[in-house]
Amino acid sequence: MSILATIKDHSGRVYRGIQALLVVSIAATGLAAFGLPENPSRAAALGVSAISTCLALLVLMYMRSSVVRRLQSAEAAEAEKHRFLTVDAMTGAMTRRYFLEALRDRLGTLRKRRQASLLLIDLDHFKQLNDTFGHQFGDLALAYLVKEAERIFADGIIGRLGGDEFGVIVPHGDAAAINKDVRRLLGAMRAGKRHEGKIIPLSISVGVALAPLHASNPTELMLLADLALYESKTAGRGRVTVFDEEMLSDKRYRRLVERELRAAIYLGELELHYQPILGTEGFIDALEGLIRWRHPVRGLISPAEFIPIAAIGSIRPKLEITAT
Repeated sequence: MSILATIKDHSGRVYRGIQALLVVSIAATGLAAFGLPENPSRAAALGVSAISTCLALLVLMYMRSSVVRRLQSAEAAEAEKHRFLTVDAMTGAMTRRYFLEALRDRLGTLRKRRQASLLLIDLDHFKQLNDTFGHQFGDLALAYLVKEAERIFADGIIGRLGGDEFGVIVPHGDAAAINKDVRRLLGAMRAGKRHEGKIIPLSISVGVALAPLHASNPTELMLLADLALYESKTAGRGRVTVFDEEMLSDKRYRRLVERELRAAIYLGELELHYQPILGTEGFIDALEGLIRWRHPVRGLISPAEFIPIAAIGSIRPKLEITAT
């Protein structure tokens, strides 16, 4: 039963009790006024009336306090539900859905654009951290990243966009100030997180896009910041890159292929073909495994097109697992 249904059912019973008490009070008052002579019976009737009225008032006070308590409980439950939907439980960052809504609100409307900076942050070598120090430390590293980002970008909004990827919305477009603050964050992460008595250095890659300088549409701004993040990762990680127009050609295509290839692995679009290797006597000595990508729209994609992109990106381990 919902909280409102509970209150309604509870209130209905209380109201019926109050009505009964008031009927008794009115009847006793009527008898005292018109039906009884001046004697102890009349005084008793007036006493019953007074007691019934007092009881009705007490029940009304109880009902009010009860309803207030139930409404407060419902409000607390609603707040907890809203927090569950808007805040990532592990890190305390905003969830992806509400972060994107906040980005859309910050950028404003077509008629009234507002300045903002979008930072996309990726915790470098997250899988290795988990494998080396355990998943608990990996979770602590993510939470530490959010804590430091909140400290440095005190006026910003931090959201978790994926497993080890975060976004920060800063309410201004000052590239110099953004660059300075990001370098502070890079330094804080390099200083490391304590784990079992040791300091474990951490590394992040950051991509930055500015609105409305680079884009005013939230989807486009995300794409441009993602291209800048990709540049940071391919240039060696542990650095920040601000988007520039030159990234819209080859790098944009490579990033698109990487994202589609990541999806292809999960959707099972990669095929493993075996080519026989003949020995000197013409018999099959071994089989060579060749991976092929059958795209649902573009058809069969040549390995020469996607293998080099996979080799320099974070997708290579997943591709190797798929091929085994």
